[in-house]
Amino acid sequence: MAWTDRRILDLFGIEAPIIQAPMAGSTTPEMVVAVSEAGGLGSLTCAQYTPQQAREAVQRVKGSTSRPFNMNFFCHASPEPDPVRAAAWHGALKRY
Repeated sequence: MAWTDRRILDLFGIEAPIIQAPMAGSTTPEMVVAVSEAGGLGSLTCAQYTPQQAREAVQRVKGSTSRPFNMNFFCHASPEPDPVRAAAWHGALKRY
């Protein structure tokens, strides 16, 4: 069965409608290359890297594939701890 809606394929320059999850601590440049080489969009998790480590990881990916890949960053501020809100969630989840 062929994938008939090519919008995302054409947007990202990929062959398969597969976007690898950028999993902090689990994703390696080699995994990114493997997904990209297979026709999907490999995703490099950069949030846990220093700027130098991110540069090195990108160089490793680019040195192994010319296919597209995604760089994923956390760009939001961490929320302030809210004990009242946390207690409400704990209460809501207690029955599970």
